[in-house]
Amino acid sequence: MIQPRKRRASRLPFVPLPRLLAFVLLSAIPLALATFYEPLAWGAVAIWAAAIVLALIDARATRPLTADDVSRQITEQPSLRAADPVRLTVRNPLARRLALTIRDEPPASFDVDRRSVRVEVGGRASASAEYAARPRHRGTFQFGDLHTRQPGPLGLMERRGRVDAAVEVKVYPDLREIRRYEITLRRGLAYDAGQRRARIPGAGSLFARLREYGPDDDPRSISWAATARRGRPIAVEYETERQQRLLILLDAGRMMSSTLGTLTKLDHAVNTALMLAYVGAAKGDEVGLLGFADDVRSYLPPRRGRGQFLRITEELRRIAVTTTESDYRSALEFLRARAARRALVVLFTDLVDEEASRSLVAAVTRLAGNNLVLCCLLADPELAEVAARVPDSTVSLYERVVAREVRDARAKALATLRRRGVHTIDVPSDRLTVATIQRYIELKKRFL
Repeated sequence: MIQPRKRRASRLPFVPLPRLLAFVLLSAIPLALATFYEPLAWGAVAIWAAAIVLALIDARATRPLTADDVSRQITEQPSLRAADPVRLTVRNPLARRLALTIRDEPPASFDVDRRSVRVEVGGRASASAEYAARPRHRGTFQFGDLHTRQPGPLGLMERRGRVDAAVEVKVYPDLREIRRYEITLRRGLAYDAGQRRARIPGAGSLFARLREYGPDDDPRSISWAATARRGRPIAVEYETERQQRLLILLDAGRMMSSTLGTLTKLDHAVNTALMLAYVGAAKGDEVGLLGFADDVRSYLPPRRGRGQFLRITEELRRIAVTTTESDYRSALEFLRARAARRALVVLFTDLVDEEASRSLVAAVTRLAGNNLVLCCLLADPELAEVAARVPDSTVSLYERVVAREVRDARAKALATLRRRGVHTIDVPSDRLTVATIQRYIELKKRFL
């Protein structure tokens, strides 16, 4: 957890403004003329006295603000790399207009478009302003207090204060893909659009789609509400509900710590795993989760329902990448000991060197004995670019040779996995989610 840096509260909350300093400088005029006529020095004293009195009046006209007057609302659930709006609301307890500058203390791992906002609110009214905060990491973080700057009605003094507003926030994997999927689902443009549905003879119980009523259809399949809306007979098509078991495995070891774009490979995999869990839960499957590195870091036994999806979301928020080597054998043995039923196992990992490939292939091959395994890898576009680049120096030639060795070892490991009955995906990060969901739907419809 990142703790905000606490600053010592100022004993003198009032700061003079330029208008007061300009007023005091007016005393220089009678002081300069006093060299010719000494009584004019009293004019400078009068200006100083007036400045002091007016400054005190201006300071007393402001009052310290509390958490009831200034508050922060994070309007959406913070998610990785999403620009989430943070709203700062001011309730003006005074009868006069209030102009207020607020400086927030977001966590250090948040990118913000601005740190201070200015709010102007009428008497006995409320107003708010927003800024955007974009988390760079998943986990639990803390916003600090709110710092306020409130000028007096005469513009001579400014009251500076601190409002207690420290609060913890949980940053989840990228939730935007789920929102986009829900929209495309309503429009009939989801990932499985255009694919043939595997059908089982007999009456179904799971709603599939609406279509025009045909002469060979059972009259009982007519949807009278849809018929009334469209003005022609519409039938409801059902398919037999077939619930399966889906196990999501996340490698959080060293090979998933490298960065693709602005996110680590693990973060890309976590975002896809969240989407996969959502789709699996929506389709009635039992969904489970296993996160591992050198040992098991997280485990949720497969279950159905929205509650399970929320538990998986919370676990995905906590899984952190490590610099240790992954122990595939112990992780998959752990899974085999707790999952006796056949399941579709989706493993998110990466292949870099031959030694890691050998241990992964051996462990996955054993797991594939009584499960259907889908191994999802993240292709590195830079690696492919270096391997194909024409060298123009000794250094670039060396880089090309190394890149080709890594590429060939990766291709060899993937070929071995496929020969042993393991399904594989090897795509760039921007295509990982769509490719994984489409392959999951394809395997589910084939009832493998």
